[in-house]
Amino acid sequence: MHDRRSFIKRAGFAASLMAAPASWLVAAADQQTLPRRAIPGTSDSLPVIGLGNSNAFRRGDVSGSTALIKLFHQHGGAYIDCTGDSRFVVASVADSLGIAKDLFLGTYFAGDDEATMRQDISRLLAMTGKKQLDLAHSYPEFGEPNWDLFRKWKYEGLTKYIGVARHHESYYDTMMKMMATGTVDFLQVNYSPLESAAGKQVLPMALDKGVAVSINRPFINGDFFKLVRGHELPEWAAEFDCTSWAQFSLKYILSNPAVTCVLTETANPKHALDNIGAGFGRLPDEKTRQRMVQHLKSL
Repeated sequence: MHDRRSFIKRAGFAASLMAAPASWLVAAADQQTLPRRAIPGTSDSLPVIGLGNSNAFRRGDVSGSTALIKLFHQHGGAYIDCTGDSRFVVASVADSLGIAKDLFLGTYFAGDDEATMRQDISRLLAMTGKKQLDLAHSYPEFGEPNWDLFRKWKYEGLTKYIGVARHHESYYDTMMKMMATGTVDFLQVNYSPLESAAGKQVLPMALDKGVAVSINRPFINGDFFKLVRGHELPEWAAEFDCTSWAQFSLKYILSNPAVTCVLTETANPKHALDNIGAGFGRLPDEKTRQRMVQHLKSL
């Protein structure tokens, strides 16, 4: 794998950035920071590559989490999405690094009574020094019947954004029903070259409704790498500045205009660096996207 500086040099960062759709890329301050995309209907934006609930966070690995978050932040990363005790690990590390206010933290609430959830919110705010959560979201099976609660939290200023998240087609109908209310700010859903069902109705609806979209399972929990293992990256991947199989999937995802950010879950800094590289350079057009899918199916 190439490191990030090597990637930028090979791709010709400035030229490739100019070639990217201007409406998707809100800002790329310099070669050191990830491009950003707008949160629809707001003046806020997010870097195109984010972090999901890494094993380092889940294990409570402070050293590993610190290295990962520090690297992520150095390259302009902001969105970290996690649940349970992982969110407190992230908040503690971010506070120790002095970067808590630079990060956009997405956290889940589901199953507990409101008093317990408010206690968790208070704890997170105290740890990060923020006045409100960035994003409070839930699973559709809890979020839909309790949506008034989430809307109340937003009205009270406990959280800036509210959303719904899942990673299976069986939840798509409920997620679209919730988006139809016009009150969902964020949708998190699974989408990749080999798991593209959300691209048929869910993502187009999010784009139409002005809902920010974060993507989970970009590598299908590792199944993507099992498929491509032992195969060379096709030469034509260079046409969209792709230098690894991880970037192959991430660039496919980022080329969908509904996508705001892709969440990756690695605990390995080298892999994180490679994932960050997918945020730079050209993206595949529709014809190339189809070619990418066909190529993967042929392996």
